[in-house]
Amino acid sequence: MANISSRLVGFRVSLRVADDDFKNSLSPILENPDASTIYVYPQTLFNTFNLRKAANLRMRSRRGSPILESILESISSPIRLSMLKALSHQKLSYTELAKAIGLKRDKDAGKFSYHLKKLLSSGLIEVDSSSGKYALSHRGVKVLSLLERMEEELSDKTLMIVRRSDQTIEPFDKNKIAEALMKEAKLPPKLAKEIALIAEKKLLDLKIDYLTAPLIRELVNSILLDMGLEKYRHKLTRIGMPLHDAEDLLKRSIESEDWRMFVEEASGSIAKEYLLLSFLPRRVADMHLHGKIDIYPISGWLTTLFSKAVNLSSQDLLESAFELSSALLHTRREIMLRGAEPGISKLLKSIPGDLPKNLTLSFKLQGNVAALPEKFSRKLRENLGVLISFSEYDLKEMASISRQLDKLRIPYAYSLSDEVFYTGFRLDRGIQAVHSIVSLNVFGALMECGGDLDDLLLRLRSRIKLILPVLRRGLSFLEKFHKGLRASSMISLSGLVEASRLLAMDESLTVEESVELELKILKELSKAIPHPDDRIMLAGRCPMSAARRFLRMDLRRYDEGLLRKVAGGADAYSTTPIPGPKSFQNMDSWIDASKRMVGLLSGGFYVKLRSVKLSKALSEAIYLAENLRESNRHGIISIGRG
Repeated sequence: MANISSRLVGFRVSLRVADDDFKNSLSPILENPDASTIYVYPQTLFNTFNLRKAANLRMRSRRGSPILESILESISSPIRLSMLKALSHQKLSYTELAKAIGLKRDKDAGKFSYHLKKLLSSGLIEVDSSSGKYALSHRGVKVLSLLERMEEELSDKTLMIVRRSDQTIEPFDKNKIAEALMKEAKLPPKLAKEIALIAEKKLLDLKIDYLTAPLIRELVNSILLDMGLEKYRHKLTRIGMPLHDAEDLLKRSIESEDWRMFVEEASGSIAKEYLLLSFLPRRVADMHLHGKIDIYPISGWLTTLFSKAVNLSSQDLLESAFELSSALLHTRREIMLRGAEPGISKLLKSIPGDLPKNLTLSFKLQGNVAALPEKFSRKLRENLGVLISFSEYDLKEMASISRQLDKLRIPYAYSLSDEVFYTGFRLDRGIQAVHSIVSLNVFGALMECGGDLDDLLLRLRSRIKLILPVLRRGLSFLEKFHKGLRASSMISLSGLVEASRLLAMDESLTVEESVELELKILKELSKAIPHPDDRIMLAGRCPMSAARRFLRMDLRRYDEGLLRKVAGGADAYSTTPIPGPKSFQNMDSWIDASKRMVGLLSGGFYVKLRSVKLSKALSEAIYLAENLRESNRHGIISIGRG
């Protein structure tokens, strides 16, 4: 390789080099790398031999480390990989390991023994001294962990979308399975993550088209049983809702003293899942889950009502009590009591003051307000909604009534006619109830189409077209449960004010011009909804829960700063298409715009005024009512103080 003479030249050692590779490895310290004889200072002589050693090591590394070669050879076989994965869960005997990878002890003994020896020789598995079973070695654990990380990084995964139980859609995340296992079943973190990883692999292999939270739970339960973890699987038992959620719901019901919360939400959980997974067309169910529409009340949509009018009789108190009891069981938001004042008073006095907080018992004011405290308990007053008719009282009388009701802390509002619920939805003589409200997320739709008005209208019309047959089917289904009842369904808009505001900002339009955009959208959508005789109407109010849900879901998808700005810092989109009067130059221009809007709202409307002085607000309300009644008598005006 190299002829080294011991002849010293000055302070240098003379080396005769015959090995070009070695010569090249020394080039950094050579004076003349091209010479056949090279000179190295004595202090570098030791380094010369070290460099030679390094060159040899580099040459050997190109051929590969024996240990690395052995490991790579071991994991190159799918059978041996399966053996490693099987041992990652638990220690296994010879027979158990063969069975775990699908080999038969007698028939495949030779093959299995060959693969087992390969893994033992590479040091990836070992024999546990205490049990005599096979287990992953420390090296095997590290290698398998690296392989799983490589698989996760390099695999071409198809994004799995999960339809969650809380009416949302999101990408699959195995960490959420682990979190649920730790929270609900109290699994140790390491074991929870291991099960979550197994579940993810199974789901990817299955290539499921319609992945739901209940399906994932079933798969996880199956894995727990396969691993002999039955006690944990029991804690994940689903009874319409997860056991953990049922326990949490019971606690909340007790704390809020709301006896109906537990019954409604527990039974509603089953009804909601059936509705979204089976009854509704998949496109409609997915629109709800994506936050494009909101179906309310989702948990009782098949059998319950949003609001109902109950006719009471002062002569037949027993029949009236039966009607009211039935309505209390099947109505979520409002029960309007109609009839003579004595009959209403007798029934209300018999009602215990523990009704659900979100249920309103509304009735038209008749007679003397001063007598109300004697008829209703203090607790029951929170559930009341008194309607004061504009047509039956003058300004002075209305002011006096309002002050007395404020003092008694009884909620109230002003009605344009007797043909409207306290919540602002249309009530006709032939229609005694509102079945449900489907709200459209107008602002979210605008963000989807990049702010294009024509595209927005196309999307909203398309969604209404999909919704209409579902609402008709729902009304037909409902009337099988409630014989003789005729109900209507509403389509409402959330975020229309914000959408028109954003469109106006983009085009530098005035408030009045943005109202014209609102009117254009309302006109187009009202054309897409049939005549009110079809009992499906465009309403002027959507549930607050829908408006909050829409904004919350859009904040995950779109520019948070922009959404906060157009929403004015609120936690919900607008619930009515009618903007507040403060945006307009004067009251008359606002009333004119409102008048044009309510004329398109066949399902009724709700307007809220705010003022510090009651007398001023009432004057404005009376003036507003006189103008709006010309376009639509199915309306409610309320006054907020402050």
